[in-house]
Amino acid sequence: MAGVEGVHQVVFALREHGADMERGVQDELDVLAQMAARTMRRLAPKHRSLLTNSIHVSAPDAMTREVRPGAAYAEAVEKGVKPGGKGLPRFFDPASKGIVDWLQSKAFAGQARVRKGTGRFSARELMLRDRYEGLALHVRKFGVKAQPFVEPTAREMEPIVLSRMNLAVRRVLALRPDAGGAVA
Repeated sequence: MAGVEGVHQVVFALREHGADMERGVQDELDVLAQMAARTMRRLAPKHRSLLTNSIHVSAPDAMTREVRPGAAYAEAVEKGVKPGGKGLPRFFDPASKGIVDWLQSKAFAGQARVRKGTGRFSARELMLRDRYEGLALHVRKFGVKAQPFVEPTAREMEPIVLSRMNLAVRRVLALRPDAGGAVA
């Protein structure tokens, strides 16, 4: 552990290297944010890649990076849905499009598309609506199991962030050894 002299050296070096330190930390933050986004994309559930592709990095200010999903249902995936809630939106509501598309991909996998206005199309729509209503009832009654991907990303990235930020600061301090670059 560094003694009092080491702390004074670090404080002096930070004052001496203010702009360099900020640039070095910002560059490292950019790299770490992209690493976190890549990890979050790897851990996110993947159906049609909407959730995975919605994960993005933003910089609200110079020394902050946010990695977050942009999909509206990301929180429901991360935390799950408790039973007894209001369930899914109505079948014809535009908010249900993602779920309807998912159901359609499961119900009619490998089948040829049918033309609108035909009897087969109407039969398919009725079957799809019935399945959707059954799914909505199931969600209302039993909820949806959580599939966390944000929290595991934070746990996985924490030691990496700490060590790489420490190295970034040491790298900047080592640029000018005459200004207190010897950090214990």
